[in-house]
Amino acid sequence: MRRYPSIIISSLFVTILLTSCSSHSNLPFNQGFVPSCAGIDTSGTSTNELLLDCLDGSGTIDFYSIKGPIVVNVWGSWCEGCRQEVPYFVELYQNELFKNSEIKLLGVDIEESSRQVGINFIKAYGMSWPHLEDLEGKTKILFGPGAPVTWFIDEDGKVVNKHIGAYTDRDQLFTQVEQAFGVKL
Repeated sequence: MRRYPSIIISSLFVTILLTSCSSHSNLPFNQGFVPSCAGIDTSGTSTNELLLDCLDGSGTIDFYSIKGPIVVNVWGSWCEGCRQEVPYFVELYQNELFKNSEIKLLGVDIEESSRQVGINFIKAYGMSWPHLEDLEGKTKILFGPGAPVTWFIDEDGKVVNKHIGAYTDRDQLFTQVEQAFGVKL
């Protein structure tokens, strides 16, 4: 009979120990998801064409037809700088201008071994905005050979700013969005 209280106490101790451990990760608490690309404005026209599949499988978008204001972030799950800057984009997407779709955010997942690898990354890192995928590397001609890269496209479809490399802090990203689109975040 005395054995059961010690088992219960031991179980409680292990449960408390496991649930009180904290991770030193920069991962956000919310699990991400992969929404449709339906909200992306593709009413622009161009003589060029670069067709990319939506990561959720809902269709294909011609990148050259995208109009903003929109922030386009090129990333890969294999990219250390991409993992480091994701929390800044997650926070950016929580801003009212993004929640109200006054400014859009679009990810372009590049050079993954499969679609599922990108989806798993999105879920693990709390991302919740639309993403295109480029498994074959056809966007290299546009964005360059590496990641991360961030483009700022205005309402006319013109690239008004670019950032090559990872954002090193939140303010760096937020300031660049403010300057590109003349807004206050």
